[in-house]
Amino acid sequence: MSLRVGIDVGGTFTDITVLDETSGEIREVTKVPSNPARQIEVFDGILEALSAQWGTEAVSYLLHGSTHALNAILEEKGAVTGLLVTEGFRDVYEVARQWKGDEVMNILYPGATRFIPRRRIGQVRERMDHQGNVLVPLDLSSVDGAIEELVAQGIEALAIVFLHSYTNPTHERQVADHVRRRFPNLYVSLSSEVNPLWREYERTCSTVINSYVGPQMGRYLSQLEESVKKRLPTAYPLVMKSSGGVGTPAFLGRFPIHTLMSGPVAGVVAAHELGQSLGRKNLLGIDVGGTSCDVSLIPGAPLFRSEWAIGRHPVRVDSVEVDSIGAGGGSIARVRYGSVLQVGPQSAGANPGPACYMRGGSEPTLTDALVELGQLNPSALLGGAMAIDPILSTRAIESAIAGPLSLSIQDAALGIERVLVANVVSTMRTLTVERGYDPREFALVAFGGMGPTVGTAVAAALGITEVIVPPNPGNFSAYGMLLSDLRYDLVITRLMVLNPENLSIVAKELANLEADGRRELCAQGAADERIAVRWLLDLRYRGQAYELTVPIAHVAGELDIEIIADDFGQVHERRYGHRADAEQIEIVNLRVSAAFSLGKPNAVRLKVGDQAVQPRERRQVSFLAGVYSTPIFDRENLPPGFALAGPVIIEEKTSTVVVEPGWQLTVDDGGNLLLRGGANS
Repeated sequence: MSLRVGIDVGGTFTDITVLDETSGEIREVTKVPSNPARQIEVFDGILEALSAQWGTEAVSYLLHGSTHALNAILEEKGAVTGLLVTEGFRDVYEVARQWKGDEVMNILYPGATRFIPRRRIGQVRERMDHQGNVLVPLDLSSVDGAIEELVAQGIEALAIVFLHSYTNPTHERQVADHVRRRFPNLYVSLSSEVNPLWREYERTCSTVINSYVGPQMGRYLSQLEESVKKRLPTAYPLVMKSSGGVGTPAFLGRFPIHTLMSGPVAGVVAAHELGQSLGRKNLLGIDVGGTSCDVSLIPGAPLFRSEWAIGRHPVRVDSVEVDSIGAGGGSIARVRYGSVLQVGPQSAGANPGPACYMRGGSEPTLTDALVELGQLNPSALLGGAMAIDPILSTRAIESAIAGPLSLSIQDAALGIERVLVANVVSTMRTLTVERGYDPREFALVAFGGMGPTVGTAVAAALGITEVIVPPNPGNFSAYGMLLSDLRYDLVITRLMVLNPENLSIVAKELANLEADGRRELCAQGAADERIAVRWLLDLRYRGQAYELTVPIAHVAGELDIEIIADDFGQVHERRYGHRADAEQIEIVNLRVSAAFSLGKPNAVRLKVGDQAVQPRERRQVSFLAGVYSTPIFDRENLPPGFALAGPVIIEEKTSTVVVEPGWQLTVDDGGNLLLRGGANS
């Protein structure tokens, strides 16, 4: 038996999915509580259990997604970091950008907290021009003076960001070699390696973030690799990247910035694969866990972004587009300003968790509300392995919400669900309507522990008429890791006009980048002949400040300016509502994306079974549409072809599927639950 294991670390639970590579069957699906303070201990326990159950040599690939780096940024618990810059440019990091994004009208806008104070920024005498020519030779004595001052301040990590190093990295590399010889224990990041693109502030921020989380992530990934080697010696460990691919712990220990969205993007990968298998082109993904809700737009294929932000900190690294909000099963409900019901973004997390978990939590959460409404069965969580006390839910809702707002406990619980659904819907409207997409043209893929529970309520509010709930939805992101490819993305800045002469230069540069990508993937275990490569260009109309990414032909002889210009025009029109065919187009960045498939699991098709399935029980359940006597089914007993009109509740080990009144349930031959209906049904 050859097994592939996906492990997805969330804020509340860590999900484990075990796949048999030969048969394509899922052998095991389980969850264990997360422990953010000691997650490596949780990981050790999981590997110990896998080894004991399946044997030390049964696992071929172990794929891991983690929010370790992201949490270090959000909680500002990274390493003490220093920064070396070109002399005269000490304040690039401090001055930042004038643009304030969504808070443009806020005169008290505070900006982001800097990870590096000005006193830990050293200046080095050197200078390149924008073409990579040396204007001022590197002065190593200035390096010594600056680094000694930073080391005296106790730095653990160092970011090196010199002007125009994206065109000529020589000085950065010379300084890095010099520093490493003198201080071998310092974690060092070079902007020419982390983010070799123009725009000094964004390049500086990205390099600083890489160093800020580097020592912590380096230790974590090293411990992970050591634990795998000890307990599952034949397993090849890989870590999920923000781009939707996977990389080795050694590579990501050098470039941990690529793991910031490591967990959430796996669900997008799985949702896209599910859509492909079902023939659904347009999908919206909603992953509601214990702490957060991750939403994604998949208009035929996952969307990517090359520049985004975490807590006002610019991050410039390729990532699948995922938006996260504080809306999950553990989201805490509170009364604010005397009479305003607020749900989230604060979460009860794994410890103490919702009040009903009996771990000391006293504040009501979405989970408590759904238990009170009868939508969640107190004896069904994790197949009954995790006990819930509904009386504690009632008490928490009564004291914190019902009493202060003079509501019945039932109405207070419904209010909690309504507010959380409204929060999710608001984010999804931003993701779709504000970008020119009509959500009614999309199917909603609901997963995560709570996604299927609120899926039909969210869909109805958006006018969506189909919700798809995959098998084992609570572990769907862990399953997505099992579908991911080994991937490496490269990008460099080359500012030039799009014309025949420059296009031939671009082809040569892209071929060089491709060679580098193939070399890196082969070093990570890929076979060169099975590596798939894409070429892309970041383009803009001349005079624009920002650019859009456009795929181009992979063969130099097939590159056609007219086709590239037309493709860019279409992308520009989709994004901004217009195109300007008479304007000159500029090339800004060259991109290469290289991927090596680890092999996809076989699709398991089920036979149509006996349709005369009786509900396990019936109980009174409160929905947003009213109170109904509702049949309760175990999902494992529902055969393909089974159909039933809502309201109905389907319980399984990793989640509870709530089919609101007005929706129709059907089970397909892949075991997916297809829910059809909508707001006007």
